[in-house]
Amino acid sequence: MKPFTTKLPHIELAGLKSGPQSFPKLLGLHGWLDNAQSFAPLEPHLDNFHRSFLDFPGHGHSGHRPNGGWYYFTEYVADVVAFLEQEDVHDLHLVGHSMGGYVAQLVASICPERVSKLTLIEAFGLYISTQGDVVEHLSKAIFERKRLADKTAPVYSNSARLVKLRAEKSELSEDLARLIIERNLETVASGVTWRIDPRVRLASPIRFTEANATDMLKHIACPVQLILGDTGSKDLLKAVAAWRKHVPQLEVHTLSGGHHVHMQQPERVAQLINRLD
Repeated sequence: MKPFTTKLPHIELAGLKSGPQSFPKLLGLHGWLDNAQSFAPLEPHLDNFHRSFLDFPGHGHSGHRPNGGWYYFTEYVADVVAFLEQEDVHDLHLVGHSMGGYVAQLVASICPERVSKLTLIEAFGLYISTQGDVVEHLSKAIFERKRLADKTAPVYSNSARLVKLRAEKSELSEDLARLIIERNLETVASGVTWRIDPRVRLASPIRFTEANATDMLKHIACPVQLILGDTGSKDLLKAVAAWRKHVPQLEVHTLSGGHHVHMQQPERVAQLINRLD
């Protein structure tokens, strides 16, 4: 894959791409705290496409938002819409993993003229508030924002410990975890530190509701498939049971693997993506 950058009016995005420009377009959106390199195992098996994989702002090699800017979920949606408009992309197969899958659903719902197929990997519906605790949640989010201002980015002697920890947490091999970790690091005088903007880790101050989720799902018109790992997020089974009726065209596939099943089973995931086309 070749690196690329593109300047939007409000930020510069980076990513990785491959395949002839004349081929059908596929755009991959990664999960929270991941980056475009998380699609590296999958990419060679999608050679019928012109493949682009973005780093979300604050992740990987993409730019950081200016002071006073934040990384709330809807801003990622706006970033992707701006990218599609600038590149004038149509008839797109949009592939999203985890957070990228939640972003992809909203993009597909508001840009049906650009997104013709949607593959979700370990993502369906929206994370919603069921407790009505808007004041408590908002108060906590603002407190965390203030506390972040007093922190400095840690520096590590090398990436080995970070790779090991990520592998253990994600049920990934160290080789797969390394793909993600190393694109999220930069070298400094005394070792390595995170490229990731620390503001990325802050929770959004406002949560979606059940009505928000169903409205979004009802507006997705294109074919949709959901790929789950059999040891992935159990909450997704509840989401499918609750909301599947709002997406009658939805197909659900379960493969052996965890939350990063597209890294663990790239050939099988690619077969499903290719099949949808």
